Amino acid sequence: MNLGRCPICHSHLSLEAIVQDDCARELLGLLASLPDDLSRSLVSYLGLWRPAKQDLRWDRALRLAREVLALEGDAARLAWALAETVEAIRLKGGQMPIKSHGYLRRVLENAPAPDAPRPAREIRATSRTAEAMRRLIEGA
Repeated sequence: MNLGRCPICHSHLSLEAIVQDDCARELLGLLASLPDDLSRSLVSYLGLWRPAKQDLRWDRALRLAREVLALEGDAARLAWALAETVEAIRLKGGQMPIKSHGYLRRVLENAPAPDAPRPAREIRATSRTAEAMRRLIEGA
């Protein structure tokens, strides 16, 4: 059963192919059981592990997801740390794929307490267009 097309590459998404792989099925079940913000952040983080010229294998993605979820019990704090890690690595033009959870661990160590208010994210310009938009917004 084709679910439709991938919004990025426009290839067909086959539900049968996904559920035939035990690790794929288990990873999707794990992601579905998480709060929305955590599952989105975790998927983005897993994307940092994808080798440059091939796809991330389902079994490796499942193992990495389990390792990450074992790092922190508070879902909101972990989601925040994952989002911060992904943003920081991408803005720095970090080496892809990443090779350890070391940076994520450091972000988690400095993450706000679960009951503390989360700091607002800084708007960072990544291009001349974004910088021009920032100047227009600030000037208004």
